[in-house]
Amino acid sequence: MLFTIVEGISLGFIYALVAMGYSLIYRTTGVVNFAQGAFVMVGGMATYWALGVMHMPFVAAVIVGLLITALVGLILWMALVLPLWKRGSAGFVVILATLVFGDLADNVFEKWLGTNPESLPAWVSGRLVIGSFGISFEYLVIIVVSLIIMIAVGLFLAKTSTGIAMRACAADRVTSQLLGISPQSVGAIAMVSTAIFGGLAGIMLAPVQYTSYSIGLTYGIFGFVAAIIGGFGSLPGAVVGGIAVGLIESIAGRYVSSTYEVVIALVLLLVLLVIRPAGLLGKATDI
Repeated sequence: MLFTIVEGISLGFIYALVAMGYSLIYRTTGVVNFAQGAFVMVGGMATYWALGVMHMPFVAAVIVGLLITALVGLILWMALVLPLWKRGSAGFVVILATLVFGDLADNVFEKWLGTNPESLPAWVSGRLVIGSFGISFEYLVIIVVSLIIMIAVGLFLAKTSTGIAMRACAADRVTSQLLGISPQSVGAIAMVSTAIFGGLAGIMLAPVQYTSYSIGLTYGIFGFVAAIIGGFGSLPGAVVGGIAVGLIESIAGRYVSSTYEVVIALVLLLVLLVIRPAGLLGKATDI
């Protein structure tokens, strides 16, 4: 049971990083970025390319993987989201554009690196033994690194001028622009930052599971569900929602059915959404 809980929490933090990306982009730009899951794929696959194909040292490969993911995020913002945003395009048009971009990224990496699942070396070797249970340190790395990132993002938004500008855009984009804050620059920073978060999630995930051109959709969906469960637009909610989704999936897979763990998890999450539509930390609104 202990291993299942740790595994679920670590998986939940991966979902939380994706959910945080959804929430941060939405709060600063009003855009729902359905390419967020693709960043998880790009981070893992680009790092695999740098390490396994180009034979770079591990640290250099991770840096290259994150830089490529950041570049993909910047391209998404500059080439698609920003032009549509400036034209005042309908929200569903922007959502469609991000969906197509994510699918395009999947296809590019499929043609470039193939369809085989790939892995990355463990960041830390060994296991933490508690009684009769052994837990790989990799799961603990995911939890600790994710917590550090989330705390750092919270401090960045609260203490830095750029973070305050992002919060101002989230509160009122028009007023913040009148005060000299550039929503376009803030949006670019948010998109690149969330791309890096997603890429790092993919890099941490690869040693304990795998990376592949096809994982973006799965993590994009579960990350979005996590954001909704926690309260869309809420950064603390993204963490709570991610952990909830990870635990439900892990426990369902171990104690109910590993074959239908995703189906069971999604059904339970849909029930939770019906009971609490605003999310666990969201505020209910009158219709």
